[in-house]
Amino acid sequence: MEKYILSKMEDSNFSKASNEIYLLTDYNKLQYPEYYKWYYQKNIPRIIAGKGEAIFYLDGFQIVGLSMLKKTEDESKICTLLINEEYQKKGYSSLILEDSFKILGTEKPLITIPEKRLDEFSKIIQAYGWVASETTDSYYSPEVIFNKPKFLNKTLHQFHH
Repeated sequence: MEKYILSKMEDSNFSKASNEIYLLTDYNKLQYPEYYKWYYQKNIPRIIAGKGEAIFYLDGFQIVGLSMLKKTEDESKICTLLINEEYQKKGYSSLILEDSFKILGTEKPLITIPEKRLDEFSKIIQAYGWVASETTDSYYSPEVIFNKPKFLNKTLHQFHH
């Protein structure tokens, strides 16, 4: 099994890997109808600009698992975390999460999980002590936001000084 970091790949391999990752994650269209647009217009350009990353492991030609990350001054976020079904419950999520934490610089990244999938993520949430910050339905179904940083409202802060 080999680890790959999308931003470090040669151009032709970058394109092939980007498309394979999309095909593997296009189930997200069920939750986010604009997933195609987000993936190719936001996520891939973010990786090219150095403000995001995709980490994936291959077993031969099979993607074992992957994480897509956003790393900006304001946000350290896991956008997508996927472990291929036949590789689940074998410790690969911990491996990919540890790699993600190194890139993001935190073990408590922002992550949004659909309410209906919380059971799937319960062991990860417990193992890393992730804290539910709020619930939102600004997407297409209710989701729980974990590890949301608390920013001081700048306007409010200015009036108090």
